This record gives sequence, C-alpha cells and structure tokens, in this order.
Amino acid sequence: MNIYVKIFLVAALCFALMFGSGMYAFDKYYVDNSEDLTEEKIIDLNTGDEINKNPDGNEDETEEIVEKKSTLDLLVEESNRLNVLVFGTDGGRADTIFLVSYDPDKDLVDLVSVPRDTYHKVEGYNYQGQNKINAVYGFRDIGGSKGMKYFLSEFLDVPIDYYVKVNYNGVAAIIDVIGGVETNIPFDMNYDDPWANPPLNIHFDKGVQTLNGKESVEYLRWRKNNGEEGAGDLNRISRQQDFLKKAIRKALSLKLPKVIKTSLNYVRTDMPSSDILNTAAQAADFTMDNLKTYRIPGRGSTDGRGLYIHDPEAMEKMLEEIYSRGKEE
Repeated sequence: MNIYVKIFLVAALCFALMFGSGMYAFDKYYVDNSEDLTEEKIIDLNTGDEINKNPDGNEDETEEIVEKKSTLDLLVEESNRLNVLVFGTDGGRADTIFLVSYDPDKDLVDLVSVPRDTYHKVEGYNYQGQNKINAVYGFRDIGGSKGMKYFLSEFLDVPIDYYVKVNYNGVAAIIDVIGGVETNIPFDMNYDDPWANPPLNIHFDKGVQTLNGKESVEYLRWRKNNGEEGAGDLNRISRQQDFLKKAIRKALSLKLPKVIKTSLNYVRTDMPSSDILNTAAQAADFTMDNLKTYRIPGRGSTDGRGLYIHDPEAMEKMLEEIYSRGKEE
C-alpha cells in the first residue's frame, strides 16, 4: 500500500511561521481557485453559507435559532480570531487535519488536531469509508478544499475563514533548511513496506538524534513496527505536535525568510495576499509561549470500523477554552 507522507509539520510552518515575518513578500502565495463546485453545490462560495437553507423564507425559524445562542456562539461573535483549516492529502482523501486559530488582539495561536478517521456523516454519502471526515475531500461536487472548509466548520461549529492545503513534499525541504530537528525517538522503530512506491523502510534506534529532512519524513510516517498492530492515529498526533513545536522554535530565527520561501512552493490557499500580509504584520512579535496545541476529544470505536468518535460536549468546552484564552490573559 502506498502511504503518503504525513504533512503536519510543513502545514503548520506554512501558516504559523508567517506570523513572525512581515518583511517577506507574501504575494507569492498561490491562491487556489481551481476547485469551484458545480451548480448542485450546497455551499455559496462567496459567503460560505448553505444554499436554500430556509427555502420557504420562514423568518420566525431563523429568529428562534438566534435566540438559542450557546456560550461558544457568543464567544465567537465577540472574537476577532482568524481560523484557518490546514490539511494535506493522501490520494483522494485529506490527511493530517488541523485548525489554526489566531487571536490578533493577544497574539495567540491555537492548533487543534482533528483525527483523520473522525466520524462525520454527510447526507447522500453512505458507502463504507465515506463517514470519516477525511473522506470529504474526495466527494464529487461538494468536496475539495472548499468542501473541507465547509464541513469542518459545520463539525466544529466555529467559522473557518480560509484553508491551506499543503503538498507533502515540502516536509523534507523545510527540515533541511532549518538544519534538522533533534528528536527523542521513544522506542526502536522498524517498519518495511516493499509494496510502497518507492519502497518504505523506516529504521530508528531508541534515543536522542537529529533528524534530517528524509529521516523526519520517515519518523512522521511511522504507524507501527513490523509484525505489530497499528498504534492508531492518536499516538502519532502527539508525536507530530511535539515535533512541530521543536521545528517552529528552531525556524523562528534568521533562517525564517528562507523557510517561508521554501514553504510557498508547496502551498495552495484561498487566503488573499492582502490578508496574509495584514496577519503577518499583526503577529510580528509571535513567540512559542503563545502557542498551544489541542486534539479533538473522543475515543476509538470498538466495532472494527476504525472510527474516532468525538465527544461533542468536551469538544465544545475545548473550543470555549480557546476562545476565552485571550480574555483571561
């Protein structure tokens, strides 16, 4: 099976690292307009709203919804946060998905990892495997990057302003630019997949070592050892988040412009150049102390379907914490 590299690191670097470099020419970002949906789409691409949500024009129904605002709804309304969906792709599916939430008033960044196997039902897509959040990317007419942005916003119940889709090939290039990342390998890692293209051979001894670009790709790809059951996506997310923090900390240096220049070769986004430039200028003083990482709370299913079942109440509280963080500091 051909498993593509996990792009957690490069995705965050492409967006989060731009905060510290207002001097760079961000108009080199590529704005992706290539995934327009058909007339049967359920999303208005100009507003992000669902088309014909209330076709009968029943204003009373809309007013009733407004009156039932939750704590999270009120926090969102009062906030100036900028939310960006960042993800990579593995064939026709999204892979390594997370939300980057930036508070320009307090210069805070929150990264929320969304397990790729998270259960999320989309009406009309009932085949096996289509009930995972990462499958949305491949849905005809309503999928792609814009579909991912719409359905992740629906799932999280917070607005998503833009998306950033990352080409996985950028991981090794960025790590090599910053001179590698020192990593504590928690145990011996040995995995071989001769059917991968190219063949995949991952071999690391337990202990601290500095990983170059190629080695970092292998470390982020590892899911299990030969002859063992997979450890699942959750343990991998924890390792990726730890690796990401170390990489960002090292990249926040004199090499930052070169890091960003390299990143831009692997990014597609619907964020206009003007917004990128404004965000970078606002976040010129960003430091690692202002970065927090989260994971969608939940549990793995026990029925053999490989689903991750999120906890709606715990997820809402997590998002309330994120939106309240700027108010408390």
